[in-house]
Amino acid sequence: MELHSLISDLALILGLAGIISLLFKWLKQPVVLGYIVAGILAANFNRIFTIMDTENIAIWSEIGIVFLLFTLGLEFSFKKLLKVGGSAVISASVIIIGMMVSGFLVGLMFGWKPMTCIFLGAMLSMSSTTIIIKAFDDFGLKSQQFTTQVFGILIVEDLFAIVMLVLLNSLASSAHIETNVLFETIFNLVAFLVIWFVIGLYFIPIFLRKVRRFLNDETLLIVALALCLGMVVMADVAGFSAALGAFVMGSILAETVEGERIERITRPVKNLFGAIFFVSVGMMIKVEMLGMYWWPILVITLLVIVGQIFFATSGILISGQPLNMALKSAFSLGQIGEFAFIIATLGVSLNATDEFLYPIAVAVSVITTFTTPFIMRSADSAYGFLDKHLPLKVRYFIDNLSNTKMNNPQPSGWKKLLKEHLVDIVLHVIILAGVLPLYYNYASPLFDKYLPEPYNLLVEVVLLLVVLSPILFSLAFRRVNKPLTAELLASPDFKRAPLFAVWIFRIAVSLIFVGIIFIHYTSWWLGIILTAIFGLVALVGFSKQISKMVSRIELTFKENLNAKDASKQIVRDKLIYNVHLGTFEVSPNSSLVGRYFYKIDLRKEFGVSIVSIERGDNKIYLPSARDQLMPFDEIVAVGTDEQLSKFQRMVDGSSDSYKEVKSKEIHLSNLSVSVDSPFVGKTISSVHFDNEKTLVVAIQRMDGSLITPMADTRILVGDIISMVTV
Repeated sequence: MELHSLISDLALILGLAGIISLLFKWLKQPVVLGYIVAGILAANFNRIFTIMDTENIAIWSEIGIVFLLFTLGLEFSFKKLLKVGGSAVISASVIIIGMMVSGFLVGLMFGWKPMTCIFLGAMLSMSSTTIIIKAFDDFGLKSQQFTTQVFGILIVEDLFAIVMLVLLNSLASSAHIETNVLFETIFNLVAFLVIWFVIGLYFIPIFLRKVRRFLNDETLLIVALALCLGMVVMADVAGFSAALGAFVMGSILAETVEGERIERITRPVKNLFGAIFFVSVGMMIKVEMLGMYWWPILVITLLVIVGQIFFATSGILISGQPLNMALKSAFSLGQIGEFAFIIATLGVSLNATDEFLYPIAVAVSVITTFTTPFIMRSADSAYGFLDKHLPLKVRYFIDNLSNTKMNNPQPSGWKKLLKEHLVDIVLHVIILAGVLPLYYNYASPLFDKYLPEPYNLLVEVVLLLVVLSPILFSLAFRRVNKPLTAELLASPDFKRAPLFAVWIFRIAVSLIFVGIIFIHYTSWWLGIILTAIFGLVALVGFSKQISKMVSRIELTFKENLNAKDASKQIVRDKLIYNVHLGTFEVSPNSSLVGRYFYKIDLRKEFGVSIVSIERGDNKIYLPSARDQLMPFDEIVAVGTDEQLSKFQRMVDGSSDSYKEVKSKEIHLSNLSVSVDSPFVGKTISSVHFDNEKTLVVAIQRMDGSLITPMADTRILVGDIISMVTV
């Protein structure tokens, strides 16, 4: 029996990737670079390494893209996007626009064709999540505050990359760019994301809960991959890329209680196919071409490093963050990574870009990956230099930007409520506008085929109205933010007319969609009459039943959306300075393993306090002096950036494995000590708080100094006490 070429090719690729990746691991470099080097060797040294069938490798690499995007979705989640805040959105927008325009102009400067320049700009506008996370781990920076800003920017960039994959696919497939086609593509994309996010987040958590007792690692892996590939097929049917479907399903599963566990058990699959993908990336590079285009590679590399630092610093400052945070964040973003490869692969597969762009992009990525650690280390030096040499006017302007955000008043209650209504209306409209074409294109032909007229039309209309009635009723009568609405209506100064106008507008939009349905199957006048009748019947006869149904659906959706947070929740209140909570996993190699707390004074040595220890299914809150740390304990500690970073190096790593956590909460809050406070003059050990499980973790004195309190530390007037309550 002759061995199939696919197996021999796969053996060669994985053998090369294994050897080279071990070498790169020894050199303390990302293994992704090792995979690319393995691909370059396989493609450029044919006499030694012979690939029999490159088409099979292309199929494997396409599967690799699917699983890469699936795991990126598991790390992404749309809920995270809603939490990143305006600062990350503004910063990412400045970076993306600045780098896209710069990349496009540099491409034109070299005389490249416009489509190649567009792809170049898209590739340069996104930093590498993988490389940044590795660098943060190596330098022990993951617990510092600026990393939150960086991760927020990366989340926005990931979503932008998905949008760009769809748009570039449409642009490259057309002979010329049409505005109406572009807007139609964007609308279809938004509709696809919203519809499947709503449907998926409603039904998938319910399904996972029902079958949870059968979900060991094996069955959960199969179910997760089946859902992933199912959404890939759905995306393909809707006219989108497989990568989009994989990303969407990953982001949906990320919001479930099983999200972290799915991420853990699918990681080996992603690593395998991801390695094949990155090897195929290297196989598309011709070494002689790198020598021919050394000048564009050098220019684009400098553009990535300097451009990312400049635009990121500008965007973060504009968003209201201080200069130190802006520079630390910006100096972390000076590279391109996995999405650049995927976009470059898209350009090659569509024959939309010149052949030299792909190896140039890979070469720039490799160079900037090597330079990232050195650039990241220079952030503090750059801040020190600018802090000393910036003109006073410029420094005053920058300080004003950060102060503007702090002093910016919150929007009025009415403006906030109006904004929530508008967002709610837009989401309902997107869902309805996305469902109707799907129904007309796929369900209606089936009824027309198997039912005679006019029964087919009657069944189609009735079924469509039944299916859409919860959405239509929610659009018309849903009360957004009921507490705020009640507060505004109770206020004597609030004018009710605008709010009633919003409610009327919601009802009108809902009836417009009902009218569209009736007019589609009848005529204009008959459709309008039937719409009026439907509105009256629904309002009088079925409003209570539909209202209850809508309430149940909304409640289930909210429970599913918040289930993950409810299972593992740490409540973070306002803290003194940058005192915050951090989660770590105790390495078996840590010198803290097996030592009792009374033998290691963590407060004195590191300035941190241990809040909880999770060991298997057991959780210890506010551990005593007789407790000890064991390998793989997941601990929650509180301290400043510097304290937690120092402690992290001693603990050596943080956990990314699945843990089913109890629903208890850890509260971190502040208490101001006034003149008449009963705590004045007492030591920490002698104070009795209302909650017995309370731990004082930090005290800010009136002079602004922050101290880590000991048992004999006395409380003074004007102190602000930071304490943990469980």
